[in-house]
Amino acid sequence: MLRLSHRVAEQVQRLAKESYPYECGGFLAGKASSDKEAMEVYPMRNENDLQPKVRFEINPKDFKKVENDATRKGLELLVFFHSHPDHPALPSAFDAERAAGLAPFWPGLSYLIVSVEKAARFELSSWVFVEANNGFEKEDIVIV
Repeated sequence: MLRLSHRVAEQVQRLAKESYPYECGGFLAGKASSDKEAMEVYPMRNENDLQPKVRFEINPKDFKKVENDATRKGLELLVFFHSHPDHPALPSAFDAERAAGLAPFWPGLSYLIVSVEKAARFELSSWVFVEANNGFEKEDIVIV
C-alpha cells in the first residue's frame, strides 16, 4: 500500500497541472515498512524533447542527485511518478517496457500515474511491476 499525505498528493497534482499538456514526473521519497509512506516530492525535468506530451525521461545525473539528497535525509526513493495528460491513469506499453528494465535492480518500486484532463480533473493510480508476471499489479493508495 502507498500512503500519501494531502500535501504530497496536492503537489503531484499541481505539477501535472503546471506542465499540462506535457508530461511531468519525478520521484517520491519516504520510508518503507509494511506500507510505503511518501514524504518528499522530487520533481524532475523531462528530458524527452521529441515527444513530451506522451513520454517522460530523466537524466541519470539528475537522478543521482535526487537519490543522494534523499539518502542524506534518511529517506529512500519509493515511487516514480509521472503524468498522463488527457489519458487514463493506466500504465502504457512504454511504462511497462521501462519498468521491466528496472525491476531486477529496483524490485517493489511504485509507479504513481496522475491522469490530468484539460489541466483540471485528476485521477491517481499506483502500480508495482511484478517481474514474475512481466506486468503491473495495482497498488492501493491511501491519502492521509
